[in-house]
Amino acid sequence: MSKGSKLLIGVIITTVLIMGACSNQNIVTKDSDEEDTSTESLGSKYGFTIFNLAADTKEMKGMLVVNYEEKRDKTEAVYENKIEDLYLHGDEAMEKLASIFEELELEPDMAEEDLIKKASETFEVMGYTTIKLTIKFKGHDSKALMMSK
Repeated sequence: MSKGSKLLIGVIITTVLIMGACSNQNIVTKDSDEEDTSTESLGSKYGFTIFNLAADTKEMKGMLVVNYEEKRDKTEAVYENKIEDLYLHGDEAMEKLASIFEELELEPDMAEEDLIKKASETFEVMGYTTIKLTIKFKGHDSKALMMSK
């Protein structure tokens, strides 16, 4: 075996090992005792399939970052709160977000200002300079909203 072939095999093995070690930490896993929800339509739990919230304060950019995306094959969740020094991904983020989403009570026909106001109150973000909300309600188009103070 030539030197070039050995090098190529080494590169291929290294690439496979690196790719195999990579995982998406934001994916929410289902418990084994959780019932199969494949018959449940997307967005039926909270009324939306995408919820992204980002808030900046005068002192801190990216003070709060929330990302939730529900797809047929997976759900991804991120909750990062710099003030609380809390950086959660996947199952831990979903655990935190589930209780907040239950309180949220957003409706697709709400005024844009009310959507942002309700989200900021529920996530306890009052002193923001800029807040961005992207939400896709079940059966509706995505809404991208931003408000600055």
